[in-house]
Amino acid sequence: MAKGRHVLSEQESRSREAINQMYEIARNALLQSMESLESQNAFMADDIVKRDVELNDLNREIEQECLIMITTRQPMARDVLEILATLQIASHLERIGDHAKDIANIVKGMDPSDFSGPMNQLSEMASVCNDMFIKVIQAYNDRDENLGRVCANEDHDVDDLNHLASSSLLMQLVSQPDVHMHATHLLWIAYHLERIGDLIKNIAERVVFMITSKTPDLD
Repeated sequence: MAKGRHVLSEQESRSREAINQMYEIARNALLQSMESLESQNAFMADDIVKRDVELNDLNREIEQECLIMITTRQPMARDVLEILATLQIASHLERIGDHAKDIANIVKGMDPSDFSGPMNQLSEMASVCNDMFIKVIQAYNDRDENLGRVCANEDHDVDDLNHLASSSLLMQLVSQPDVHMHATHLLWIAYHLERIGDLIKNIAERVVFMITSKTPDLD
């Protein structure tokens, strides 16, 4: 049993390392997608799109490790709960990368001469998401329940900023033609940022679940 627990711990350690790698890639994709928007740098946007495959590969690696732990290591009940939470966290990180990639693809199709619209609110949305991202990985690594809860609650700020930005853009669409699809592009970017905030909140909730779960061991 002790040897089995040791092997399980090694695989858990590899999964946690992969989660941290996914975090770094997903967070950088978020930051760079917004930088490409603000600078209208299509080359940077294209690089974000190309690197998304790294997140997909790491997600599959975590799925494989978790499957091995469940099917061959006979984990105890509390271990199973953590394994399932790890799978969900990896899936959320992969989806965050998808949303950052979608922002980058939007940037590639935008008119680089047009900087109109609620750029400040979009930048602030990304800033709040980045702050949440930093908190959630710290909560994950330190097993900090309180920090996880703080992170989850900050999603309300993203929602409020999204409402302001979307309202402004909808008014713009009503009042004038969107010939170059600029307002429409920004609406979609606001949507993707709002979804990123939701996914980080979901990760924070999974982290809290991992920490607070008190299911007894089933020998």
